[in-house]
Amino acid sequence: MEFGEKVRLLRRKHDLSQDSLATILKINRNCLSRIETGKSEPSLSVIRDIAEYFKVDVASLMDVNVEKLDTKEKIKRIIDGCQYLMDNDLDFLIRVISVMREEYVKHGENK
Repeated sequence: MEFGEKVRLLRRKHDLSQDSLATILKINRNCLSRIETGKSEPSLSVIRDIAEYFKVDVASLMDVNVEKLDTKEKIKRIIDGCQYLMDNDLDFLIRVISVMREEYVKHGENK
């Protein structure tokens, strides 16, 4: 199932109109409509907001299955995907990676 279809299903399951969800996400209703129909790709911040609102995992929402990739392939996929992100989304990713790295170092899990 495509990302937009999942968003539409979640929205309907929670009995929300496009206008209501767009207001919650602080985006234009037309933008949400394009996301749901697959005509537009959402920004990372919109994806994150959708996942947080519906209390679902971003990976399952995005249907990401990276378990079968080795580390080099995962890093390449991250780098390839980052070149299309907006600066505020890149800043968010940098903060997430920094926090994760600090936690690994703090707990002696840095390999």
